[in-house]
Amino acid sequence: MEHAQIIDAIYQASIRYELWPRTLCTIVDYVGAVAGNIVYQAPPGGRGSFLIPGRMREDLNTLYLQEYAQNPYARAYEKIKPGNVVLGNTMIDLAAIQKSSFYTDICKPQDIHNQLFMPHASLHERGGIGGVALFLSQRQDEHAELALNRLTELAPHLERAIDLSLHITRIDHGPDLAQRLINAMPDAAVLIGSRGEVILLNAAAETLLKQADGISISRSERSVLRAQVAETASRMTTSIRQALMVANGAATPFDGAFPIVRPSGLPPYLATITPLAPTSSAIWDATDSQARILLQIVDPETKTRLQARRLQTMFDLTDAETRVAALIGSGMNLHDIAKALGVSPNTIKTHAARCFGKVGVRSQPSLARVIASIPA
Repeated sequence: MEHAQIIDAIYQASIRYELWPRTLCTIVDYVGAVAGNIVYQAPPGGRGSFLIPGRMREDLNTLYLQEYAQNPYARAYEKIKPGNVVLGNTMIDLAAIQKSSFYTDICKPQDIHNQLFMPHASLHERGGIGGVALFLSQRQDEHAELALNRLTELAPHLERAIDLSLHITRIDHGPDLAQRLINAMPDAAVLIGSRGEVILLNAAAETLLKQADGISISRSERSVLRAQVAETASRMTTSIRQALMVANGAATPFDGAFPIVRPSGLPPYLATITPLAPTSSAIWDATDSQARILLQIVDPETKTRLQARRLQTMFDLTDAETRVAALIGSGMNLHDIAKALGVSPNTIKTHAARCFGKVGVRSQPSLARVIASIPA
């Protein structure tokens, strides 16, 4: 292709993600390389690394991201300012690399002797490293300066095209749509990002978390969920970690349902975690804090509280009697109700007896059945 055709292909790929592999192959041929990629390597312990290949072995791409992302070339490239194009072998000890397992497993099978790398600003955020890499065989390395000059000519267009791809991805994800969707959920709903951070809450979740009865938001470096009881905290941390692995495509055992114990003594919340499927442009998500998990929190007491209010209207219960009836309907015994409401057991027994008399029942199970039969 001519230079103008290459540029046209780059901008077409910027708005159609699926064209990037083919466009990279075109750039590889134009520059005079054997293969290339657009790569993002998350910082150690981070998530979201990706690699868009241009004429590279798929099996070795996976191996590279799993085992060799922190190689000598990558460490050297961390020091390069975005937009500049560098020759990798001018920055590392090639003889030492050729004795390493990285060279044996990744470079040699793909005839990679040298690298051209152009860091990209948006892919260098939050401690990660990323940009456009082109790979030269030993024969092609004889014309490395020509390859360097050609990639340098394309660099401004590649920078703008990658930025455009990232921007379009953010628009496609539609954060306003996500907010409207979780607002439509009747129970508390929380969207959680790739690092376990809270991204969006619906109104029900904001109300529930402000009560800080068993679960709340800790706002330090980033907003994250915190459980107040150790057992709940451990299960929640494990479930979120497993859900993130599933969301990233791992085949790992996952149990996303657990109770959230409430220090107040009220019935526990019921939590369900759902990993979210990646979007069609998920490879670009690494630089954007998009949702990976949906956490739903149900308060079983809410329904019985609504039913108890209707019971109050039907049988002329007092507010105190209605509170006791609601907790009986949620499955609590009189001792636990007294503890939760901070009053004496005798007071609770008195309120319960009056409820029984007005409703026409003789026991807590009978009252609970009546409450359960009332539409919420």
